[in-house]
Amino acid sequence: MRLSAWPTTDVGRIRSHNEDAYLLDPRLGLYLVADGMGGHAGGAYASQTCVDVFRQVVSRGLSSLTSDPRDPGEVLHELLAAAAAEASARIFDDAEDEPSLHGMGTTLTGMLFYQDHAYIAHVGDSRCYLLRNGSARQLTTDHSWLNEQIEAGLLTEEQAAESDLRHIITRSIGFEREVEPDLLAVSVSPGDAFLLCSDGMSNYIESQELGELARDHYYAELSQACTDVALERGGEDNITVVTVLASNDVDDREPVGKPSRPVVPETIVP
Repeated sequence: MRLSAWPTTDVGRIRSHNEDAYLLDPRLGLYLVADGMGGHAGGAYASQTCVDVFRQVVSRGLSSLTSDPRDPGEVLHELLAAAAAEASARIFDDAEDEPSLHGMGTTLTGMLFYQDHAYIAHVGDSRCYLLRNGSARQLTTDHSWLNEQIEAGLLTEEQAAESDLRHIITRSIGFEREVEPDLLAVSVSPGDAFLLCSDGMSNYIESQELGELARDHYYAELSQACTDVALERGGEDNITVVTVLASNDVDDREPVGKPSRPVVPETIVP
């Protein structure tokens, strides 16, 4: 199985700087999106530190995976939790050492592909969607105040959509030293695609419409198409979208947009 990935990131129409960060590491099969908070310096520092530390921990852990007698899924979930924990501790400690960074944190939604599964780690309100058979399904659950009110039956989804409190999140990487990520595993078949995004996109596009956009565009164009829709509808926040396609054959379509770091669009899942 081969993976091809296409990212876009945009500052949006309102913000003066981009506090999002993302990572594509085809060698590891690791794809991350992080949305920082804490001001110009703090937010950008937190999101970039998060993806950097997460990558380092995963890289170390994968080197010993084949020698571990346990089930790979158990080992990989343990590894993703350790990566989130180390990133959170690093960001928290750096904020304690530097007063100008106090209170910073970041969301994190990431995928690690291994054999025929995708292992997902999630903290905050960035999201991961599965695009399969012409529809989009949200795999992650937002760690947000509004979502908690909906799950408790105190707000309807329609009321939440009109609220100006949608940016309040209840769990993040780095705001506290310890963090517990949501962990899940998804079986991957050729033709499946996954979309990771910050809330700068998901605030403007519902799952049903995302499925329609996926049907109307090549996957190589989807990240930019979603970004364009978010910009047209206000673009009040930074927008980052990463689309990852699993296929049997090489997908040689060129990525679109202007990614913040070089793209290596193909990897073979170990």
